[in-house]
Amino acid sequence: MTLPILAKKVKKLASFQLFNLKLLLNGESSRGFSKFKKNYKLKGELGRGGFGIVYRAIRISDELPVAVKFVDRRTVREWGKLNDEQVPMEICMLAKCAKVKGVIKLLDWYSIPEGYLVVMERPYPCIDMFDFIKGEQKLDEEMARFLFRQIVQTVHECAQRRVLHRDLKDENVVIDLVSGEIRLIDFGASTILKKSPYTDFQGTRLYCPPEWFLHSLYLGKEAAVWSLGVLLYNALNGRLPFRNEKDICTAHLLGPLPFYAPVSAEAKDLIQRCLSFDPFSRCTIEAIFNHPWLKKSSPDWLVLSAATGSNHKEQNKENDEEHDESEELEEIHEEAEKDRKEMEGQNTSEGESGVGSSASSIATKLVSKSEDEYFRFS
Repeated sequence: MTLPILAKKVKKLASFQLFNLKLLLNGESSRGFSKFKKNYKLKGELGRGGFGIVYRAIRISDELPVAVKFVDRRTVREWGKLNDEQVPMEICMLAKCAKVKGVIKLLDWYSIPEGYLVVMERPYPCIDMFDFIKGEQKLDEEMARFLFRQIVQTVHECAQRRVLHRDLKDENVVIDLVSGEIRLIDFGASTILKKSPYTDFQGTRLYCPPEWFLHSLYLGKEAAVWSLGVLLYNALNGRLPFRNEKDICTAHLLGPLPFYAPVSAEAKDLIQRCLSFDPFSRCTIEAIFNHPWLKKSSPDWLVLSAATGSNHKEQNKENDEEHDESEELEEIHEEAEKDRKEMEGQNTSEGESGVGSSASSIATKLVSKSEDEYFRFS
């Protein structure tokens, strides 16, 4: 398939998904949800992942740009209670983090027969950290420190509210290009932070800790620290530290991780501590705060972004352009029933075992870890 044809198909699918959502809102099954249509106007697609599709929208009352995430009821794996109503855990966790500065703000939510419409703030202009790193190839240490400090602070404040994100990665961090403030997004894999090990994983494989692949078990905070280590390594090197789960499980046998860019000894030390093979030897989030590399001061955002901000703003402007899908609606309508299954999450549930006696020891500790021992900070 040639690239032009592939690009056309991708655009067509994006148009279909928007049209499909509009059908839900305008069809007979949505008569009871006129409130959403009265308050918001849907625009084009903003992004998608394993836990739903996000659309650009405008709040009609004040023309505020917002993001609307459509969560298919069939893909929800965990439910919670909010105001005595059963809702996806994602909505519960966003509500619990309403006062966390670094978490995307939940503005409203609506239940429809097919699922949920989750309305959130949409900083503009903004860019996700994946594209930000890609645009720079890699980040210098001052920029990485400025962003990473905010991310760690956000993860810590979430933990204080017993919220575990479970999918920490650069694609789920949005950077406000005006202020430099970050927002943690996509809480589709989030859950209540508990003291005992988890036996299910819904995040991204290359950010997943080795204990999950080896034992199908992991502790919440320790897994979060591992993901933070992967994220920081990626920011400073412009590439992930591991290619696959085998790399994740065996890297500790090969000595220190290789670095592909000039990185200070202090930054390397912090990354190595976050990526300790043994989760019980991994540094805590509190220890990350107190690490010499993170405690160094950083220039403010205006100084840091002086050489990069204009380029990213132009890219953001292009990404946010409106398009008119009206010419494709008839053809899309014919494909609706066939393609509606596209919104299926792709999550990992595989385990692997047999990497030495240290792995067996870790498995024993994970299984026997008591609740009282687990909370090292709150």
